[in-house]
Amino acid sequence: MATGSRNQKHGVGYFDVALWGARIEDSSGGVSHLRLNAYARKNTPERPFAVANDFIASTLGLATGLPVPPGTLVGVYGGGYNYASLAFGDRGDKPPPIIPPKFCEERPWEACGIIAFDQWIHNTDRHDGNIGHLPDVAVAVFDHDLSLLNEAKSGDEALSLLAQSQDLPVKYHCLPSHLKNVSHFGEWFERINSVTRREIRRSVAAAYSAELVSAELRDAIVAFLEHRQTRIGSFVEQTRDQYQNVSSWTFDIEEVDSDS
Repeated sequence: MATGSRNQKHGVGYFDVALWGARIEDSSGGVSHLRLNAYARKNTPERPFAVANDFIASTLGLATGLPVPPGTLVGVYGGGYNYASLAFGDRGDKPPPIIPPKFCEERPWEACGIIAFDQWIHNTDRHDGNIGHLPDVAVAVFDHDLSLLNEAKSGDEALSLLAQSQDLPVKYHCLPSHLKNVSHFGEWFERINSVTRREIRRSVAAAYSAELVSAELRDAIVAFLEHRQTRIGSFVEQTRDQYQNVSSWTFDIEEVDSDS
């Protein structure tokens, strides 16, 4: 939920906050107090793990170098936590949906990164509305509430889902059929594999500390992420039939030794 009224200008999210006159509350020694535009994700009866999904996935996306808007868990009045992330948009306005063929043509590096990352976190809900692209600013990738535990309604259902999907590739994605250049995949496989076990466990442990997941589910999510982390190339290979516009496969899809 964005703060402020529709006619207020809050900047362009995390890429260019000050350019459009974000409000300065106080300034001392070069440090200013700003009011920023942000969005807050909360759990719902239909998606009781939405906050955990979005927080864990977004944190790991940042760790890989993917252009994910920075965010954090925030306590809310009455108890519990939301996931708040800085808004991305021109002068506070949400960017329009991307045009996938145009995006893949102009930003193949980011397109490969988004696909590889979504395979890691088993994100089944990537579409043109949760990728932001402002040509004069940057790219933003957001809304990861349907990754990991997806719409599981209980801890037992979430555990079962993780077990069933740990070796399943994401087969329906908005980008592969429009991608022509897959040469950047190799770099993204390495980036994902470079995220340390400590970083994975730290992000999941934060969700556990906020009582968003149980101890059993915490351990299962960590195992799920570590298992899939070195299999991204295999998942891309298993969905190779979706890359109709790729004429040359130039990346190495050998599995990376998880103990290396």
